[in-house]
Parts: sequence; C-alpha cells; structure tokens
Amino acid sequence: MNNWAVQTKALCKNYGEKRAVTDLNLEVPAGSVFALLGLNGAGKSTILKMLMGLIHPSSGEGFCLGMDIRTRGMEIRQKVGYMGEETRMYGYMNVHQAVRFCSGLYGSWDDGIVKEYMDTFQIPGQARLHQLSQGQKNQLALILALAPRPDLLLLDEPTTGFDPVKRRLFFNAVLREMVAEGKTVLLASHHLEDVERVADQVGLMHRGRLVHTCSLDELRAREKEIRVVFQKEPPADLFRHPGIVQVKQEGMAYRITISDGLEEIWQSCSSFPHYALDVISADLEDIFLRYTEEGWHRD
Repeated sequence: MNNWAVQTKALCKNYGEKRAVTDLNLEVPAGSVFALLGLNGAGKSTILKMLMGLIHPSSGEGFCLGMDIRTRGMEIRQKVGYMGEETRMYGYMNVHQAVRFCSGLYGSWDDGIVKEYMDTFQIPGQARLHQLSQGQKNQLALILALAPRPDLLLLDEPTTGFDPVKRRLFFNAVLREMVAEGKTVLLASHHLEDVERVADQVGLMHRGRLVHTCSLDELRAREKEIRVVFQKEPPADLFRHPGIVQVKQEGMAYRITISDGLEEIWQSCSSFPHYALDVISADLEDIFLRYTEEGWHRD
C-alpha cells in the first residue's frame, strides 16, 4: 500500500436501483496528480465522497493513505484535504470566523498558507460567507483544504465559477503546496483544459465505470491521427487495418484516427497518389469521445 495514495478493488455504490459506481479498480500513485475525467453524472463525486468516508460503498474495498475507507473515515479526514463540488459553509460567519473555526479541527494547521492565498485570491476577510460569489467560495474552500497541509488533496470540479486568471492561480497554488512537497492530488473534473494543465495520469469515467487509465503522455503517444488528401479515390480495404479506430471523409481528404500500427498505416497511405500526408497527435477531447462514445463539449 505504500506506493499508492488511493487504492480500490471492485468498489461499487448503489442508490436504490441506480448504480453510481461500478467495479472501480483505481490506483493513484503517491506523489502524483491524478485526474478523473468524465461528464457530469459519471460517478466522480461519489468516488471522492467514498474515499473521504462521507458515504459508504455498497460493495468492494477502498483504501486512502493505507486506511480502510469503511472503518477509518475520521482518521482519513484528518490527513486528507477535501474540496467538494458543492461548497457548503455557515453563511452567517465572515471569512475570518470560518478560518478560525476550521483551524481548531486540525493540529497541523498553517496560518501562513491562509494568509498567502487570501491575499492571492483577494478574498475580503470581513465579508459574510453568503455574500461571496461562487468562485470566491471555491477559492476559500481550497485555502481551507490546503491549510492543514494534507498528504492527499481531493478536488471535485474545483474551478467552477473561476475566470481564466483565477483558474491559473488556483492550479499554481495546488502545484506549489502539494506537488512540490511530494504530496498527492486526485482531481475530478469535466474541464479538459484543467486536466491537460496539471495531471500526470488520467482516468476516463463513463456511466460509473473507469474505462481507461494511463498517463497523458502515453495516451497522446498512442492515439494519433493521419490527415491525407488523395488524388483519387483510395481502395476501401485501405481503411480495414485493425489499428484504425475511425475514418472521417471530406471530399478527397481523410482523417484517420489510429491507436496502433501507425507506421504500417502511414506506408499504406503514402503508396497511393496524394497531395498531402501528415501525422498529428489526437486532441484529448477526441480521445475521450472515442472511449465514451457519447457527446462532449467544452464549457
């Protein structure tokens, strides 16, 4: 267990007859930034809540920092920072009161982190929590999650309500406070830009299942696209190679998505008269579409 900050085996969660998470086998290396990427409703939030011990799994096993999520939830919450998708705070408190309240719950609280990022995000200390915008509430939630210096940080759709500048500041803070110290971050998001910016590894979620896990570099290295403009119609069997995932045609131009056998397919394409022939890395959005076979859009 020492090599894994998070490890689950056949973890499931049911809500009545609805299966929210199915047979999750997840391993998050210690010291990494791991992103769960999926559409809303894919099961990402449920996974993070189970890891925190906030909800109990229906079946299977889960360990967070080596601790059983079924029996050691209180201990997990002392060592794990958590920022939920829905930021719930006592609205009658002001920001300083909320910070003091939370600081009493942890022995490892660092006031220096609070001061630094309160200044960075320009959060007014005397403002009542109910007066803050959603983006400000999420910024404050991040500060409260970082201040205890957790060994593992769980982030659920953390940049909701952020403008591009605040989004960059947010991830700079996470990388500085967590990654630089060898800590672990597990991020759940549907923002492709966030994942591409910070993640070492990505797990693609679809309808409660983890459908693929690998490093971003590995995913991009494997998934390629040939763009070719033929001088005349190519033979149909050109596109029957088992490594071809998808073929899109626009006139005499073809976009051929490839998961294996790039060199062989390239040679086959180049053997026919053509005007242009290029290889490019597939976009992460297109890769996700192919694994989930479901509509996707950027915010």
